Amino acid sequence: MSTYPFAMPSQISKPIQIRRIETYLYQAKVEKPVVSSLATLNKRIALLVRIEDQDGAFGWGEIYATMPSFGAPHRALIVHESLSQLIQGKSFETPSQCWQWLTQKTHNLQIQTGEIGPFSAAIAGIDCAFWDLYSRKQDLPLAQCLGSDLRPLPVYASGLNPADGPEVVIASRAMGFNAFKQKIGFGTAVDIAILEKIVDTLPANESLMVDVNQGWSLTQAHEMAKLLQPFPLRWIEEPLQADRPAAEWQVCRTLFNKSLAGGENLRADDFETHSQWLDVIQPDVGKWGGISANFGIAKKAIAAGKLYCPHWLGSGLGLMASAHLLCATGGDGLLEMDVNDNPLRDLLATPLPKVVSGHIQLNPSAGIGTLPNLQLAAPMLINYQETIL
Repeated sequence: MSTYPFAMPSQISKPIQIRRIETYLYQAKVEKPVVSSLATLNKRIALLVRIEDQDGAFGWGEIYATMPSFGAPHRALIVHESLSQLIQGKSFETPSQCWQWLTQKTHNLQIQTGEIGPFSAAIAGIDCAFWDLYSRKQDLPLAQCLGSDLRPLPVYASGLNPADGPEVVIASRAMGFNAFKQKIGFGTAVDIAILEKIVDTLPANESLMVDVNQGWSLTQAHEMAKLLQPFPLRWIEEPLQADRPAAEWQVCRTLFNKSLAGGENLRADDFETHSQWLDVIQPDVGKWGGISANFGIAKKAIAAGKLYCPHWLGSGLGLMASAHLLCATGGDGLLEMDVNDNPLRDLLATPLPKVVSGHIQLNPSAGIGTLPNLQLAAPMLINYQETIL
């Protein structure tokens, strides 16, 4: 359980009982895979959760299911076979109360089964759906429900593959982006050649980041620190495995003359420890914490002078939940927007804001301001489940 403050709505609604939970699992094959030092993804997966309360109000969330994709049906079963039973008959004044209840009641089971990730993700998706529902009931955009005005959000193009990163930078620039994140960790020669090609055409007003996806040992970090020094990198993301000893991370911190980023593989008070060496904090609302727990983590990071830049690699639905959380917490952080081939991105979040001069403007409609197009996405639906409470 996190010791950070939880998200609170600007005004409290009457207690809410969840009466229906649905999960929708979508799969789309892509011609161009997503490549990282972790894995190669030849298909895109999205696991959505829809909840409905006693008044018929509804909300949508997304459960992290990118890797491994075959684990998505299991996470849906956690929602229906475990979490729904814990919610049945319960009333919650705020979504954060629901997140805390589910996290507390499943804590022993998560330890017993070793399935901390699947349970955390399932609870996080329900939390995001609850906040969408809650703000829709108040007829407010989620960011406003959390006490913030809507504002333009800076964004960056993410997921650039080693094979064609420089070409994707050019294409993303034409789409309105002016910040880009290249995946590295594929060997010294490959990494440096990619970065040299990108930097050769990078104007001074644009930003470049790199993501190692936990791909280096401390020895490799020593080698790469010297080679990366000449490049104008805004940050280096996850150069080491997230669970490496603090002493290794502290050494890594001294090696680079760049900001270090990370957080997608952290949870709860891990952020307190890792904030000693991380300059950019990147929790994932679909992996752990949802809106409820990540709000306080983001606010504390910003107060400490760090950037809060939510991690996201899924459909457009979870992207918009991340965007509203970023908007609500303030600061100068950027929203991560995957630019790889993904038919689910737009279909599961209609309308999805367009990038203009490196920013997006959130839809002022209630909730996260978007809905999945169930009709057009139907051919990609591979599993649907419903639980009536």
